[in-house]
Amino acid sequence: MFFFRKKARRQFEEPLVLNAEESPAPVVSAPAPAPDMAAPDASSGEPVMRKRRRPVNANKTRLMGFDTSDGRIVDLFGEDKATVETGRVQFPVAFVMVSKGPGFGEAFAIKSGMSQIGRGEDQAIQLDFGDQAISRENHAAIVYDPKDHSFLLGHGGKSNIVRLNGKPVVSTSNLKDGDEIEIGETKLRFAALCSKKFNWEIAETEEGNDDDDVEIA
Repeated sequence: MFFFRKKARRQFEEPLVLNAEESPAPVVSAPAPAPDMAAPDASSGEPVMRKRRRPVNANKTRLMGFDTSDGRIVDLFGEDKATVETGRVQFPVAFVMVSKGPGFGEAFAIKSGMSQIGRGEDQAIQLDFGDQAISRENHAAIVYDPKDHSFLLGHGGKSNIVRLNGKPVVSTSNLKDGDEIEIGETKLRFAALCSKKFNWEIAETEEGNDDDDVEIA
């Protein structure tokens, strides 16, 4: 046997009509909160820039008045600090400067004896600036003779020509202050420091004489 439940009809209440005096006060909606700039919007797909906070106890130092780091923090005591080459040479007898070609402006100090010229790391005058016409070792050599305080330029027997003041060097040639050495696409300006008038032997003797001339009261 089946029973059917009769649904009750909904009774609609008549709308309540209020007078103007009895009308409720208008509802004022609260202002929307300001958007949070730090919260990312996943729907936009645009990255949100966050300002990274600097640690309070960061062991960093910036040189005041001598800042060459382009605004970056210079770590003076870090383990990865770069090694600065001073380029100091004791008792140089002459200097060679690159006046033309790759490595323009580089300078090398020459000591007494023979100084080989080449691209290798074991060369006294290492011209590894991209001139492939220069041999890796002993392309040429500059010799300082401490007995008569003179300089010589020698050819290392390589296929490329070594020129001194525009002329090819066959064996050895006398080298004087202001001469120009040409190897491949590179030109070197030679500047002599020691000579018969000044050298380190004379300077040492003069320094010793000054010590002996001290007057004792």
